Amino acid sequence: MLRFPSLILLIAVVLSACSTTAPVVVDEPAAEPAGPRTWAEVESVDMNDYPDTLPRVDDTLVHDVPQSLMNSTADDGTQVELDGFRVQVFSSSEREEAVQVEDAIQRWLNSLSDGQRNALGLSENVAVYSFYRPPFYRLRVGDFEKREDAARLASALQRNWPGALVVPDRVTIIR
Repeated sequence: MLRFPSLILLIAVVLSACSTTAPVVVDEPAAEPAGPRTWAEVESVDMNDYPDTLPRVDDTLVHDVPQSLMNSTADDGTQVELDGFRVQVFSSSEREEAVQVEDAIQRWLNSLSDGQRNALGLSENVAVYSFYRPPFYRLRVGDFEKREDAARLASALQRNWPGALVVPDRVTIIR
């Protein structure tokens, strides 16, 4: 019980100490800020001190960056392995027959002119892949990123090898 009246007394003392009835009077005049009031008081630039022409700058750039990076050709010739397409020309369980057909395909590819190679989308060194997946020996030609490119070669190969067809495969593309 004694606690409540002492709390009221404490609040009354604090409030009476913070309040006054006398007005606040400031007898000092407001001080002016020190320093200049405008930039004109501080800055004085004489443009005659500066030449009318800019100094000559050496425009020869010397650096040690390789020219292939400067031409954005640094990654030309990079081999990338990706899911692509090849043309399967032959499939048989006879190894000797597969070797003969591989030689015939290689001769046919070597007989193509540069114009014919370009029309078929072939590079200079077209790979002929021979592999054995039991029980068959298979021959596949080319590395193509798009099925349409492989289909052009397949239609040309079908003249000599009617069983040629486009198959999905893991290929190595040179970019």
